[in-house]
This record gives sequence, C-alpha cells and structure tokens, in this order.
Amino acid sequence: MNKSEYDIVIVGGGMVGASLACALANEEISIALIEAVSTSTGQQPSYDDRGLALSLTSQRIFNALGLWPAIAVNANPIRHVHVSDKGRFGFVRLHADMLNLEALGYVVIARELGQALMSRVEQSDNIDFICPAQVEQINNERTGVRLTLANDTATQQLSARLLVVADGVHSRIRQQLGIETRSKHYGQTAIVSNITPEHAHEDTAYERFTDSGPLAVLPHSQQRCVVVQCVHSEQANDYLGLDDEVFLQRLQERFGRRLGRFSKLGKRTAYPLLLIEPQEQVRDRIVLLGNSAHAIHPNGAQGFNLCLRDIAVLSEYLLAAVHAGDDPGNRSLLDAYVASRLPDQQRVIRLSDRLATLFSSQQPALIAARNIGMLLTDLVPPIKRRVIQQGIGFWGRQAAMLREVS
Repeated sequence: MNKSEYDIVIVGGGMVGASLACALANEEISIALIEAVSTSTGQQPSYDDRGLALSLTSQRIFNALGLWPAIAVNANPIRHVHVSDKGRFGFVRLHADMLNLEALGYVVIARELGQALMSRVEQSDNIDFICPAQVEQINNERTGVRLTLANDTATQQLSARLLVVADGVHSRIRQQLGIETRSKHYGQTAIVSNITPEHAHEDTAYERFTDSGPLAVLPHSQQRCVVVQCVHSEQANDYLGLDDEVFLQRLQERFGRRLGRFSKLGKRTAYPLLLIEPQEQVRDRIVLLGNSAHAIHPNGAQGFNLCLRDIAVLSEYLLAAVHAGDDPGNRSLLDAYVASRLPDQQRVIRLSDRLATLFSSQQPALIAARNIGMLLTDLVPPIKRRVIQQGIGFWGRQAAMLREVS
C-alpha cells in the first residue's frame, strides 16, 4: 500500500504485533506494522531460539487464523505435564486424555513461529510492514493519532484511527505516553537453552520448583527438549559463562535423572523476570497489547498464551466495528475490550505472581502447604480437571473463534 493514512497502526513487529496483524489480514482494513529491528539482521528479539509452550487455546487461535499448518510442521505436542517440588513429596500429573484431548498444548520455537507470522504479513495486501523504523513523536488528536517515524536516513509521517502499542516489556511508546506502571522484580533470570536427553521425553512437559526458582523441561521435535532454568539474577552471568559440561551437570542436579543424562547443550540466552502492570491499557485511540500491557512471571508458561487470547478478542471487536462501518478507535469499543479481558488477565497475573512467591519461600509452613495442595490436586480428579481447563485457556469468556470448543 505504501501510504500515510491507515485504519490501524501497530507498533511492534514481534510475535504479539504480528499475530494481531495476521488476525486482521486480508480484511477491508488498512494496517501499518512498524518494527524497529530489521528482519535482515537476524536480531529480532521476539524471534529467537526460545521454546514457547502454546496452550491448546493458542493452537486453536492459530488454526482459526489459518496459520497452524505452517507452525505445526516443527511443533511438538504436550500430552502430559509433571509438576514437582524438588526434594519434597508434592507433585501433580496432568494428562490430555483426562478431558479427551489430543494434547494440552504444543512446543514451538519462537524463530519458527516468527517465520510463519511474517510470511502471512508479507502476503497480505492490506498490511504494510515498515521496518526498520522507530516512533519519534505521537500526537493524539480527536479524529486520529499522528506519528512521526524515523530510521537512519529519513523521517515519515503516518496517521491512524487506532494505535496499537505492542513494543514489549520496556515499551518506548508507553513511556512516551507517560503511562505509569506497577513493577516488581523477582530477583530471578530465566536462562533458556535446549538439550538432548538420554531417554525419550514421551511428549511430557516437566516443571520443577527449586530453591533458586522454577525449572521447565519441555518436549520438542527430534527428541530435543527446551529448558527454561530460573536462577538468582546475581548468578545469571556466571551461569552463562559456564563450560557446557559444567552447565549440564548443574542442570542435571536440579532436574534429576528422570530423562537420563543430558547432552548437546544449545545456545544459552538470559531473560530477567519481572511483573509489569500499566495503570491504563487504553486511552483515546490507543490500546496496549502484549508485554506492553502485562508482563508476568513465566510460571506455567502463561504469558504469550494470555496475549493471544487478548488478540483474539481485540480482533473480534475491531472487525465487528469495521464491518459495521464504525470507528475502530472509538473509546467505548476499547473500554469494552478491556472490560471483557480484565478477569482473565487478573486471574493469570495473580496466579503467576502467587506461584512465584509461594514456591520461592523457604518457610516450613508454606513448604508444607504447597506440597499438600499439590498432592490433593493430583488425587482429586475434579480439581485436576479444573487446573487443566485453566492451564489450556478454556476458562471464562472466549473469543468467537473459540466458543464452539470452550
């Protein structure tokens, strides 16, 4: 299109921004997707070698958007989940067949998911991908938002009826807008890598709570496993600098021998863990999305899955407005979107934060309480089924594309 006036401008071409663009692709709605990091450099932080645990709801969202066949090529199902507290008696075992499901979710590599998303963006006639470019100035007016973009050589003026802010945890746009946030640093850093276990993973995802933070071992293709190991932040650089064999040895000590000996360590990447909640998710003609709207602890791998449920509902509101000839930047529409999503957002945010607090505590009473709670969950089928339903995202109001399977 290469124009200057759009219905919607999305700032942030990572997984969240690109997923929303794909949800609106090939509709009668003009979109500009703006990304600061050139895709040709291979440095797009959203599309790295992290393993993502997509919930069943997320898989069905991508399927409804026609993206799942491209993603599924390298995805590995999660049919079983094993949760434990290292050195203690509590554990929970979850199985897809308890709800007659094929899988509880799927593990995909962020880079491979990014390829599927960007391929759809590039093929969509109603989306302009503007990259590299940064937003230097924002003027929010009664009829639209005006943006000044800049790259190394020039500036560009754009206008939109709606601005979607999806530029990540440390959102520059959120800061430019002066939106205050509540933040909490957990004092932990997640070190993400992949390994090859001696024994087959059998489509089982493991989450083990340890004294230094949770450890997740997720099943991936070719019998590899994605590892998300949380460590105290002051130790993160030491872990990144360890010899591969020493790193694997420490990982083995934390996880145990359930999968046999670990080998073939992949690249290690570190991500500090924090909670960020903006005081506002919407303003006139502006909506925050993804980590710009809520960044959470990775307990239970809920962060990106929560974002996808936001995207499914927001796209539903936006497409209904456009098809009715209404303004997609109408404040009442944005307020209705946030009101519909707050219960799910607050449930996940509070749960991930409480788990981080509960399982990092070394108080004997809390240790006993959490282990008794895990054991009861494992032994009582109705509780276990409810945990599964919440974990896979089939809880509360669902987007239209998912209601038939909620």
